[in-house]
Amino acid sequence: MDRLVGAAQDPEYDRKKGLPALKECGFDPKPLEGILPEVRVGDTEEWPAPAPLESLEAKLPPWYTGILPPAIEHFAIGLARQLAISPTAPAMVALGAISAILAHRGVEIYPNPNNPTHREVPVLWVVLIGPPGSGKTPTLYTATSPLHRFERDLAKENEAAEKDYERALAEWSALTKEERAREPKPQPPDPKRLVLGDATPEAIAKVLAANKGVAVILDEFKGLLQSWNREDRSQGRSLFLSSYYGAGAPVDRIIRGTTYLEKPQITLLTGIQPGPWRTVVLGAFSKSGDADGFLERITPVLMEMGPLEKEPPPLRQAVADAYHDFFRDLWEKDLPARLTPTPGAYRLWQEFRFESLRASRNKEESDPWKSYLAKRYNLAARLAGILAVAWGEVLITEDAMTKALVLLHEVLEPHIQAAWQVGEIGDLGPAYRLARRLQKGDIQTLTTRQVYTRRLAGIGTSHEAQQALRVLEGAGWVVFDRQAKRYKVNPRIRELKEGGHAD
Repeated sequence: MDRLVGAAQDPEYDRKKGLPALKECGFDPKPLEGILPEVRVGDTEEWPAPAPLESLEAKLPPWYTGILPPAIEHFAIGLARQLAISPTAPAMVALGAISAILAHRGVEIYPNPNNPTHREVPVLWVVLIGPPGSGKTPTLYTATSPLHRFERDLAKENEAAEKDYERALAEWSALTKEERAREPKPQPPDPKRLVLGDATPEAIAKVLAANKGVAVILDEFKGLLQSWNREDRSQGRSLFLSSYYGAGAPVDRIIRGTTYLEKPQITLLTGIQPGPWRTVVLGAFSKSGDADGFLERITPVLMEMGPLEKEPPPLRQAVADAYHDFFRDLWEKDLPARLTPTPGAYRLWQEFRFESLRASRNKEESDPWKSYLAKRYNLAARLAGILAVAWGEVLITEDAMTKALVLLHEVLEPHIQAAWQVGEIGDLGPAYRLARRLQKGDIQTLTTRQVYTRRLAGIGTSHEAQQALRVLEGAGWVVFDRQAKRYKVNPRIRELKEGGHAD
């Protein structure tokens, strides 16, 4: 018995199997419980009930109908059905496209009549989060297709303006020296732009020097984030941070020196996979330079699966035409330069502001979440201004503010919280696969190294193994034994259905 106890206590003894092995050898483990608690690996009474893995997945709300004009809403629902996703993603990209037009016009929002210096700009940063094949790219480019049409129209206008300039310059050059002294030299036209795919600081500065706002539409957000690690593009992050509030920003350009942008506005519409997104979230939660409020400015939308149909109906042409007509009308009509609230809208916003600031003082919340809460009433003002214009209003009405608050509180905040959780936990796929493997019951202890070297559940990397075990530990499926330097498997996981779902 002494040798058995000594061997079981030795962390180097790799044949320690717990209660099943003792029973196989004919030992009664009860006398050992007071001496060696860890032999109770198979004793389910000593283990807490494990949480079903689906409890780790955030529950996302459905899209609330009536928030957006019918032309936008019908398009979002139709595209969502075609792609088998939730309408929230196409609806929010469409709202971001509207914000891009408002930013291009230099529209400003003044939500507080008692503080005329409080200015917001109608800029949204909508980031779709999902794995490959989740529908990010078709959602982005279908919902922003009107903006790309306008960009092509602007390109034709720029080409015509350039030809007029070259003709005028040739005529001026043909004048005599005396005539040229009397006539001002023609200047090249400022290029009109709406959409950018090149997000380098120099490219953006060149466009914003001639345009009040632009939309940066990128298939992958990861590339932009990585580019900011380069010394020659590090100022890109600060430019985006400034543009979110329409604040002045200097940009150093290699050829033309420093360009000062007075009120730049950059709308960002892009997508990212959960892995790179996790880097954004962890950077914000750290004490590093990434904790600069960048995360709190993003409006993340998780790509949630919708009902799957074998032959989904195509997006009806009438719906697509109405969507493009809506944007064409918005693009061509006069927009208010300043958006201010009606008294009723202001009262709603002021109450929301008070509740947000009070919630931000909760010491139990994380610093990034407190930072978000302290600023979310500004996002509410932006959304209200964008929705007011979308519904054809020239003031932020009580109805527009109500729609904005419902959108923010009932739809977007669950997505924000879920996206931050995804960033902290990571991809749940490896955890689900490892969970199914552990439910077979033949593994009582394991190490991170054993998971990936033995390719348990198809996990072949240290990162995936750590990620899966971290998730399972959080759900109570495994417990790390610091003395033995191994994970113990909760025997009660067999009480759950295969795959970690609740009975």
